[in-house]
Amino acid sequence: MPVMDGYATTAALRRQPALRDLAHEVARELDHALAALSRSERISAYCPPHHAQRLRPFERRIANVGQRTAPGQAARGGHELGDNSMSKRIVYTIAFGATALVVLAVLFVGAYKRQPDVLPAAPVEDGFLHGQTVRMLIVGDPFSIALRAGTRELGRRAGGSVEIEVVGYDDVRRLTQLNARDQRSAYDIVSFDSVWAGEYGAAGLLLPLNDLIKASAATLRPEDFLEIAYRQAQFKGQQLGLPIQPHPELLWVRRDLFDKAGVAAPLTTDELLAAAKRFTQPAQGQFGICWNGQRGQALGQQMAHFYAAFGQPLLDAGGRPALNTPRGIAAARFAQSLLPFSPPDILNMAWDHRPVRFAKGGCVMTYEWAARSYLVEEDPGSQVIGRVGYEAAPHAPDAKPITSIGTWSLGIPANIGARRDVAWQFLAWLTSSDIERWLAQQGNGGMPRYSVMRDPALAQRYPAFKTVARLGSAGQLDDWMRPAVPQWSALADILGTVYHDMLRGELTPEQAAARAQQQAEVLFSAPPK
Repeated sequence: MPVMDGYATTAALRRQPALRDLAHEVARELDHALAALSRSERISAYCPPHHAQRLRPFERRIANVGQRTAPGQAARGGHELGDNSMSKRIVYTIAFGATALVVLAVLFVGAYKRQPDVLPAAPVEDGFLHGQTVRMLIVGDPFSIALRAGTRELGRRAGGSVEIEVVGYDDVRRLTQLNARDQRSAYDIVSFDSVWAGEYGAAGLLLPLNDLIKASAATLRPEDFLEIAYRQAQFKGQQLGLPIQPHPELLWVRRDLFDKAGVAAPLTTDELLAAAKRFTQPAQGQFGICWNGQRGQALGQQMAHFYAAFGQPLLDAGGRPALNTPRGIAAARFAQSLLPFSPPDILNMAWDHRPVRFAKGGCVMTYEWAARSYLVEEDPGSQVIGRVGYEAAPHAPDAKPITSIGTWSLGIPANIGARRDVAWQFLAWLTSSDIERWLAQQGNGGMPRYSVMRDPALAQRYPAFKTVARLGSAGQLDDWMRPAVPQWSALADILGTVYHDMLRGELTPEQAAARAQQQAEVLFSAPPK
């Protein structure tokens, strides 16, 4: 999907009864057809070829177990697969499903503004792939939408082809770790969140790029990258990747409603609470603020940002947990104080839910990543197009202004082998200012280069660009609130679990901070995995 994500697409489909019924019919037929497939065929149907190949030994083991435990049943399965009518049914079903998908694609593509699929002059010699294929494993974030939209043209310009595998947040980390166990990497390029840099660096999952960057500095222009975004891909002085999408968590506000009420956008947490209370009107389905309240990683990362708003790092100068402090408890109280002005389902709200709710007018403010502005600015179903202000994250009155930033970077697996030079040439080309400017035209609302963020036409399309560039130049973007240590994911789970219990009324802020501290101390006492 070149512009819409899964939530927006599903919402649009549900508004079209005929298409919804067609989708249900396709799903039913595919379920029937897939139920008739053998284990081997099922794996091939669901997995890319290079993944399916890895599962062949497991297929044989599963099949052997099945033959030992239920030989009659296995024999019947083989007879059914040999049924010519069943094979025809599978073919017809797949053809029917493909036709339906084409119909849906035509209908929805027409609803969106398309950017010309034309690339600027390539910063390296055209055709450097010489017919080869570059394989990428990337997360389903805004930059993946732009890459998917331009895959064919990128391959044509590079003189080969580009294969992109898009997976979810947890899956991209898991698959990268599994890929590292193989003798040779199945991917040339992998995406990684900045919070994994410590984990990946300690495990040696990615190829250090320092020497390659030094040799290509004249064309790569590393000084043009947003400083913090470039640094977030480092581990102990080694550059593990190049940034593709920085995403500071800004405060999105309904500028039209604030202006009408004569209220300025909040700069402090006290001002945010006052504004949230003012604009909360439950009878009209309008609430003051949306944020990540879902148990686990979503709330854990939100709490890390709240800690930062009160000037409290999660780790002290010695790298030990520092959660049970006066400022940490104040951050917990702040989260608790947001509840009366948040939607009733706030404890189930995560990253993808809050911008959708905001776009529908369900909340007047939301914490959200800058790169995802397309969800409210370019979706025809949005009620807030052109009415949004993108502001720095509010801070406690006695704390320093700071906005949390994360960055998706692209790196090369350490087990790349003989394809190292091809992978590097493609990575340097893909992250060049010209190509990143084109990716912004294709829908990537998170740009790591100043030269792109300051482009007048793109700044008009992406209002958040101006805010990000201003905060970057002022040194108000930082990442210490989400430390890139090997224990980060487990620490976020602790925060997201303990403070969820607090928000449900099972713990006081003081009890929650003490429990989180205790669990974090145990985590950091154990050797990192």
